[in-house]
Amino acid sequence: MKYICLIVLAVLLKHADGTDTIMCTDPSCNGFCNEDIGCSCASDETKTCMPTACDFIYVSQCCPSGYFWDPSLSCCSDEVMCDPPCLSDEICASVNNVATCVCNNSAYSGKTIADFSPSLSCQSNIMVISVSQCLLTYLGYDYTNIHLLNETDSCNIHYSEIINNNRVESMQLKVQSGWCGNTMMFDSSKVYYKNSLYIGIQNKSVITVKPMLFNVTCSYNLTIQTSLIYGIKPVESLHSLAENGTSSFALTMSAYKNPDYTSPIQAEDTVEVGTYIYLGLFVYNADGTAFSLRVEECYATPTSEPLDVNRVYIVRGGCAYTNDVESVVEENGKTLEARIKMSMFSFHNQNNVYIFCNATLCPNSPLNQCDQV
Repeated sequence: MKYICLIVLAVLLKHADGTDTIMCTDPSCNGFCNEDIGCSCASDETKTCMPTACDFIYVSQCCPSGYFWDPSLSCCSDEVMCDPPCLSDEICASVNNVATCVCNNSAYSGKTIADFSPSLSCQSNIMVISVSQCLLTYLGYDYTNIHLLNETDSCNIHYSEIINNNRVESMQLKVQSGWCGNTMMFDSSKVYYKNSLYIGIQNKSVITVKPMLFNVTCSYNLTIQTSLIYGIKPVESLHSLAENGTSSFALTMSAYKNPDYTSPIQAEDTVEVGTYIYLGLFVYNADGTAFSLRVEECYATPTSEPLDVNRVYIVRGGCAYTNDVESVVEENGKTLEARIKMSMFSFHNQNNVYIFCNATLCPNSPLNQCDQV
């Protein structure tokens, strides 16, 4: 194995061998490096030189043809080295004299289509399907030729990324009924979004596999729970006793000071007992054309524990529950937003009031009872 480093003896030997290679630091060279042309001498830009440092994104450009940058030794070596290192299913190879990470076919020796298992990530607003580039290539498929049955460009934006130290090709699908062929089904507890992904074969003279079509499905809970991320600090006015006071879809709740729901109550704020506060609940990423948000119940506790038995109900069965605290359900079951007005109160000898709500997503259909009680 050859190394060319900043060692005077190595420079002398190179000159003695009669080669043109010279260190960039040699006074007779006074070399410089450029990402377009690599490293060359200022005295003669046609003459390449060996650098002692390499700051290029593609480090192979630092070294002359046949040599590759070794970051551990800060010099050029005839050993093919990739920087950054290759992934777990890749090997480093010289491709047109450039150190390149390529698929390591031996890692997939003996694999068949039965071993192909795409990764599916069901997020609140998108579904992400990911397939192994190297495995598909080994099996005879073309990972760049993937698309939904709806081949419109706007429906088929895929990209390369690294997951679990493997290079994959990923595609995002919106969680929305009818989007690019999405179909939606639901039962009493979940909603399901489905689509199909096509993977083409490599353009080779000998074809050993057929194009692949597989279905992807993500399910989401219709029942969701949320709470304020802080406790409201109720305080009584001077004429009273002075006392300081999860699902696949993301449900957010905020408390506001004003009836137009624009001035949020902050964690450090105190709220006077007897004044109105306004609770806004939102599901930002659900399919608003298919569902509405219905708040089933809201209750308050003196602690941040939702199972605390010491609780005061604000909403029950989708309706205002006024046995203990004045409340009004201003909007519920019509959109992906619910609004609740309540009179502030405090628990005896407690500084904070914690509010929890349970909600469900109702299908928007002629039989929808979401806004009814």
